[in-house]
Amino acid sequence: MIALIKFLNHLSDIAIFSYIVVDKANGQISHQKNLTNHQLTAKQIQRIITQTSIIHNYYFKEQKLLLFAYDTDELNQLVCLFIDDEVGNFISHNDRLLKISETIHLFMKEKEFTAKEVQSLNQNILYLRETIIEKILSEQIEQQLYHHDFESEEAMFLEVMNGNEEAVKRYYYAFQQNSQTGILSTESELRNQKNILIVAVAVSTRYAIKGGVPYERAYTLSDNLIQDIERKDHFSGTQPPILEILLLFCKEVRKYNYIKYSTTVKKTCEFIHKNIYSNVSIPMIAAYANYSVPHLSKLFKKEVGLSLNQYVMKQKIEESKRLLEFKQYDLNTISSLLHFNDASYFIKVFKKYEHMTPKSYWHEKN
Repeated sequence: MIALIKFLNHLSDIAIFSYIVVDKANGQISHQKNLTNHQLTAKQIQRIITQTSIIHNYYFKEQKLLLFAYDTDELNQLVCLFIDDEVGNFISHNDRLLKISETIHLFMKEKEFTAKEVQSLNQNILYLRETIIEKILSEQIEQQLYHHDFESEEAMFLEVMNGNEEAVKRYYYAFQQNSQTGILSTESELRNQKNILIVAVAVSTRYAIKGGVPYERAYTLSDNLIQDIERKDHFSGTQPPILEILLLFCKEVRKYNYIKYSTTVKKTCEFIHKNIYSNVSIPMIAAYANYSVPHLSKLFKKEVGLSLNQYVMKQKIEESKRLLEFKQYDLNTISSLLHFNDASYFIKVFKKYEHMTPKSYWHEKN
């Protein structure tokens, strides 16, 4: 047991996740490393310890939390793994938690999960999406249709959006002279600093996207920065950490300044990317952009060179390529997650855009 806890602590430092270890005999938490504010209820723990499979994924609506529970078998303990983030990232978190679970399984049993065990997880994530997650995502889309105003953000972040480093520096030092940074944690000064930096990363990411940085690049950079922040035990450097973050996003914006899409088209692309796992229709996209379908379609085709439907399909295929690079997803699961009618149609569309079948792509990457 001691070896397992040491392994979990080292793995958590590397992969940035939280865990609790539950004694199956009495339902009590024996060990934990919780990086979030989430606490499982006694009822939720009782539900988990009744599982009969070696690995299972759960979604707790109250905390909006995706959780994997791994049965250690002979130790009579359940290891529960989770990550604190938006429900919109449930697929990428499902990927991460499965990889973490499989690493633990390799440590415990010196073998990978069977295809049957992985298939069971795939089926359950589809079930969770259809019964719980889809409703939450739909509610979020509805909020986006009416609450997507960036213009009220601070002037400093508008300069991040413009990629203007000198202006960002001027605003930053002016804010330092004329205002105080809020307290986001009373736990410790280090935790407070980390929380403030994470907020800066989150806001800068949104403005960088509006400034033209592709959402995939912006969110990957955001994830890497946040993981780096969490690993720090102190902060030092030639300039303040927040300013370093702001200037880093400025540089990213300038990299992508060649993308001369209008604000409306950028906003439309962002909406499509953000809701790639939702069954978004063209009228819904037009409503978000506050344009009629014909007007937005004409503008989008003129600037992007693709129709709205073609662009949506192209982005779904790009996301499917990412999923194919993980061994656990079969074609039926991917086609269902991305709302294709069936696997045959998914294969047809994939071949149209990539000039090869998904199976050929999978072999190429694996």
